[in-house]
Parts: sequence; structure tokens; C-alpha cells
Amino acid sequence: MTKELELEEYLYQRAIDIIKSTDSDTKKENLLFEEVWLPLADLYEYKVTASLSN
Repeated sequence: MTKELELEEYLYQRAIDIIKSTDSDTKKENLLFEEVWLPLADLYEYKVTASLSN
């Protein structure tokens, strides 16, 4: 659980860094998807599938 929280915290911090960057909005969207949202989805996939099964 601790590792999950540490990874989640890192991913949220990465999202903030990306949003604050001077990159174009398109680049930010791509970075957020690839570097934040996909890893978060992977991290919590088991929770989502378990809740859908109930």
C-alpha cells in the first residue's frame, strides 16, 4: 500500500510539473496521458474491475 501511495503522489506531482511547463497544450495533453493517466489507470485497474464486478 505504501508503494502505491508513493507512486500515486509521484504521478500527481508529475502532472503538476507537466501542467506548469511551457510546452504546448497538445504536448501537455500527450504527456499527461502517457506519463500520468495511463500509469494511474494501471495502478488502480484492480480496484476498478473489482467495483464493476459487484
